Amino acid sequence: MSETLRDLRLQNKKTCAEVAQALNVTYRAVFNYETGLRRISLEQVIELAKLYDCSEREIIEAVFNSQKSPKDN
Repeated sequence: MSETLRDLRLQNKKTCAEVAQALNVTYRAVFNYETGLRRISLEQVIELAKLYDCSEREIIEAVFNSQKSPKDN
């Protein structure tokens, strides 16, 4: 299974509230990023990579995987 933004957050033992604070967005925005309802900015990709200690490429792949509908998996 491909990793999603939610998977990365959980692997890093972060709450939606902690990620929201780090990105300076609302809890709901983080939820929308994780479910593919809202697009994430390049600046936020960079911040998430720092927060999760991974590459920007991993974040971008997770964003793509988060945007797939269940029937695409």
